[in-house]
Amino acid sequence: MGPTLPSTVSGQPPRLEAVREAARKFEAQALGALLQPAFATVSAGTFGGGAAEGQWRPMLVDAYAEAWSRQGGIGLAASVMQEMLRAQGSGAGTGAANPSSIPDGGESPA
Repeated sequence: MGPTLPSTVSGQPPRLEAVREAARKFEAQALGALLQPAFATVSAGTFGGGAAEGQWRPMLVDAYAEAWSRQGGIGLAASVMQEMLRAQGSGAGTGAANPSSIPDGGESPA
């Protein structure tokens, strides 16, 4: 069960913070999937790589993708969030549910 399912079932509006975080995590996963093939072509470098580097590289790429999404990513999270809110029937066209008008955890409302 996702974090927004109970609020949808009960008829209450979804928790915007939970929806935002789910959309951001989706963007991080998408960025990781896009970056993995790019990093597969990076040479082993000075220390020669080895089996351990091959095992840790995907985690490094996932960490890069996670950091990128936390810094704003490529804008995918905002679109995903808007569609999630629309699918839940919370009126994504209104100012209250518009992802660009909702400050994230690190910002203060304008």
